[in-house]
Amino acid sequence: MAAFTRRLDATAPVDAARVALALVDLPLAIARRHLRAGATLPPYAEELAESTALRLLAP
Repeated sequence: MAAFTRRLDATAPVDAARVALALVDLPLAIARRHLRAGATLPPYAEELAESTALRLLAP
């Protein structure tokens, strides 16, 4: 995570928080909701996590 943050030149604390949100918290939230309901992940879950993470990490 630290290496990725450096690669993005994300040096401010808010930047590090944004990276953690995009790479850790967001994918877990998407998966958790479905798994807690006893359901499988929908086919669009990966694309949703990826597209949202890219938006969060965009300059």
